[in-house]
Amino acid sequence: MDAALRAYNTVFYERADHRVKDWFLMTSPWPLATIITCYLVTIKLIVPAFMKNRKPYELRTIIKWYNILQIIANAVVTWGIMTSGWTTTYHFGCMLPEYSLRPEPLRMLRFLWWTIILKLLELCETVFFILRKKDRQASFLHIYHHISSLIIIWAGTKYVGGGITSFSPMINNAVHVIMYSYYLLSSEGSPAVKSALIKYKKWITIMQMIQFTIMIVYSAQVFLPSCPAPLGTTVLYFPNVIFVYYMFYNFFKQNYIKNKNGKQILNGNSKCT
Repeated sequence: MDAALRAYNTVFYERADHRVKDWFLMTSPWPLATIITCYLVTIKLIVPAFMKNRKPYELRTIIKWYNILQIIANAVVTWGIMTSGWTTTYHFGCMLPEYSLRPEPLRMLRFLWWTIILKLLELCETVFFILRKKDRQASFLHIYHHISSLIIIWAGTKYVGGGITSFSPMINNAVHVIMYSYYLLSSEGSPAVKSALIKYKKWITIMQMIQFTIMIVYSAQVFLPSCPAPLGTTVLYFPNVIFVYYMFYNFFKQNYIKNKNGKQILNGNSKCT
């Protein structure tokens, strides 16, 4: 028991970034674990039971403003991460995190923390799907992707809040600006706009796979002997990104690749994020 307690203190306190030790959700893993547990119970038990004998809700107004909020919030956080290093002192080589209390590193850390909040907000999407009885959209890929992204950005912020670690959240948030803009236009636009957008629907998934490729290629330099970056979070990061990429590729094949008869498979409910 003593050895387990020492290991717990070492991993979650001694090795953590001292700057976030008192921040909301960052003091220990238990707040995040509680949120994830409540999320799973809600989408697997509570909401399905609530909807069992009810008609689907439309939620048009809620989803409209949710998309608008995501567009604005992701744009602000993307800008914040970019201007806290990537457009000032960072380069695309092996950028190490800076654990100082200087204004710029602290600003970077705060915007990475706000990325955690964005990932928490995304959990609402699963509830929307189930309330609308779009259960197919609440797929394993969707749920796994949201939970794993939340855990990884939490770990990145707690241990290596800056440097090379900030590249993936910056790219991911930028992609989400485009993605939620597409969702907003496809749901609120004119019939002509919707008809035009459906032709480009597959490119949302392609864009996400390109994003994962860029993340993997850039972040892989942490394994170079010349890059003394911390490797702790890579145990979570690389297997997860590769696995999610594989699932997105399978999703793409199932929904957009032509079948044996030459007809394109296009599922109207193919939102996977």
